[in-house]
Amino acid sequence: MRKTALTFRSGRSTRSAGSTGPLGRRAAAPVALAAVVAMALSACSSSSTGTGGSAGSSGSAPAAGGTATATANVAKLTEALSSYPVPTATLSGVSALKGKTVYYIPITQQAAQFTVTGTALKQALASVGVNLQICNGGSNPSTIAACVNQAVGAGAGAIVTDSIPYALAGNALDAARAKKIPVLVTDQIADSAHPADSTLGYIEGAGSAQLVAIADWIIADSNGKAKVVLNESTDSPSTVAYVTKAQEEFKQLCPDCSVTVNKISSANFSLIASSTSSTVLRTPGVQYVVSEFDQYLQVTQGGVQQSGKAASVKGVSSAAGTAGLTQLKSKNFLYVDAGQASAYQGWATADAALRLMLGQTLPDYTIPMRLFTRDNVGSITIDSADEASGAWFGPTDFTSKFKTLWGAA
Repeated sequence: MRKTALTFRSGRSTRSAGSTGPLGRRAAAPVALAAVVAMALSACSSSSTGTGGSAGSSGSAPAAGGTATATANVAKLTEALSSYPVPTATLSGVSALKGKTVYYIPITQQAAQFTVTGTALKQALASVGVNLQICNGGSNPSTIAACVNQAVGAGAGAIVTDSIPYALAGNALDAARAKKIPVLVTDQIADSAHPADSTLGYIEGAGSAQLVAIADWIIADSNGKAKVVLNESTDSPSTVAYVTKAQEEFKQLCPDCSVTVNKISSANFSLIASSTSSTVLRTPGVQYVVSEFDQYLQVTQGGVQQSGKAASVKGVSSAAGTAGLTQLKSKNFLYVDAGQASAYQGWATADAALRLMLGQTLPDYTIPMRLFTRDNVGSITIDSADEASGAWFGPTDFTSKFKTLWGAA
């Protein structure tokens, strides 16, 4: 029997691109940010965008045993780590950095994710006598640039941005690097227009991995026959690219799955519920509705309820925090939530910043993620303490391992 090619239907967009987040966890952004990111998206996005457009399998045969592969992937991803992937290359000369200050600029401080990462980053740097200054990006390009300029004026040892595309503060970041202040861009896919060098490094984060894991769970749960509505954040080229990775996973492993993409943004947050509802109603037989990030979870759920399909739809999300996991445990709409090890990311970010300040090559950093389902969420303690320690994802001894690398144990 001929297998139906997987089609990706792009839902009608009623919003423009908005603010950026690690994995989209941020508050509504001002129009200024929306305009800048829209320009970046037009230049960098690889996701299909046309209303009613589709991307098929181009006649290629589906991967054998796609559902079995997805099921095996899920089995691994729902388990806790046996150990965190701490780099192995020791770092010498860290004592020379004592007293320096690193500036951490998250896209906004209104998202809990950045609090976890920032707190861990501060603790990590303090262990070697380096200070941390946090400057709220405020979801605004002008504010972000002002934060970078403040760091330059203060003679910062390094600048770390979180969930901010390089282009949003390109001139300011260029000026910082010209003054030999290294820049570390985190929770963003590397920008090919600004390649890494001795003054610029990237830590991508687990955005792509989380969306691919979600695709695997849906494929396995549906036995390879899912009908999905996926709310894609257009807030940055990276958030679009994460969804593209999920689409590729569906295409490869699930030729009988159908994925309808509904484009949303934090700039038009109030429109997401109605947009979700209309997309669900235009997609007969939909079984799964994906909120790309927990930031959009409540309005996504509201849209499903407005559509009258709540009883037949399974909610899916990523960027899991305490609120999302609590909802998952209570079996309220959510069936799976992918999470990123934000505390570990803070320590990995510190390691990268120290290496950049010392002029050393950065290793490859993997930020772990885990799938939390209704079956395994009861195995963790859902509170801010365990989130901050990294206990949701594995053993918490990674902090001592980093200190050993830095000669601070």
